[in-house]
Amino acid sequence: MTPALLPFIFLRATNAQSGLVTDQKHAFTLSIDWEDFGQLTGRDRFGVVTPPVGDAIERQTDIILQLLTDTRQKATFFILGMLAKFRADLVQRIAAAGHEIALHGSEHLDMRKLTRVRAAADLRDSQKLVTDITGQPVHGYRAPYFSVDTSNVYVLEILADLGLTYDSSIFPMKLPRYGIDNFNRDDALYLLPGGRQLVELPLTVVESSGRRMPVAGGGYVRLFPRIVLNRLFHRLHTSARNVMLYMHPYEFDSHPIDCRTNHPPDQHYPAAKAFLLNQKWNLFRGTIHGKMRALLERYEFITCLQKAEYVKAANSPRVLECPK
Repeated sequence: MTPALLPFIFLRATNAQSGLVTDQKHAFTLSIDWEDFGQLTGRDRFGVVTPPVGDAIERQTDIILQLLTDTRQKATFFILGMLAKFRADLVQRIAAAGHEIALHGSEHLDMRKLTRVRAAADLRDSQKLVTDITGQPVHGYRAPYFSVDTSNVYVLEILADLGLTYDSSIFPMKLPRYGIDNFNRDDALYLLPGGRQLVELPLTVVESSGRRMPVAGGGYVRLFPRIVLNRLFHRLHTSARNVMLYMHPYEFDSHPIDCRTNHPPDQHYPAAKAFLLNQKWNLFRGTIHGKMRALLERYEFITCLQKAEYVKAANSPRVLECPK
C-alpha cells in the first residue's frame, strides 16, 4: 500500500441502483446538474414563458458521457424537469449508460421563495416525470441555486416523505447567494422530525487560514489554474475527505456560450452588455474538459447513491442542527 492510501479506511459500500461494489470509503463523486443554459437564460433573463431547447444540450450530454466512458467512471445526473420534458431521450441515454439519475426539481425555482406546499408540488412533479421516463426509482435531490438553508430545512422532510435517500443541496459555508455558515462539512445521516431520516451530502469546501473556501464547482474548476486544482484535490485526497464535484453540461462544451440565446427579437439587448456577459461565461471554459479528464483518471469516483448507502450503513443518525 502506498503512503497516499494509508489514510483510507476500506469498507464495502454497495450501489443499490447498479449492484456495483466499491471498497473505498473516501472517494470522489462527480455530479452533473443537468440543465440547459439557453433554456434557463431565455426564461430568467428574457421572460420567455416556454423557452425552446436547442441542439447544445445533446452535444454537451454526449461529451460528458464519452468522457465518463473513456475514464471508466460513473456520475450522478441531477435531472431538471423542465428540460427532461423536451429531451426525455437524453435522460434515457444517461440512464442506459449506467449513471445514477437523481432530481433537480421541476422548474429550477429557488426553493426559499416557495411555500412548503409549492415546494412539495415541485418535488412531486419532478419525481413523477423522471421516474416515468426511466422506469426506475430515484434516490436523491439537489435544489436549484443550492437553495436549502436555515429558512427552509423542511425541504429535507419533504424529500424523506417522498422516499428519497439523500439530499445534496447544502453548501457548508455562507456565500452571498446560498449556504449555511459552519454547517457540518461531512456526509452524514440526519434524524428529522417525526423519526424520518435523510443523508446529506454537502458540497465540498476546504479550510484555509481558519476559513472555509469553495473549490469543487464548475466555476472554480474553470478559473483555478490546473496546478492549483491539483494541489487542492490532492490535499482532499490525502486527508481522506469525501469530495463532491458539481458541474453543468455547458461547462464541458467547446462551443462558445451566447447569453442572448432565446432573446426575443423585438426586445433591445445592449451589445456591450452581451459582450461582457459572454466574456464572463466563456473565460477559460476551454480548460475544463482537460482538467476534468485528469481528475477522472487520477481518482476513484462513485455515485451519490453509493456514498449515501455507505453513510446509512456506517453511521447512527444525528439530530439535524443548523448553526445560527
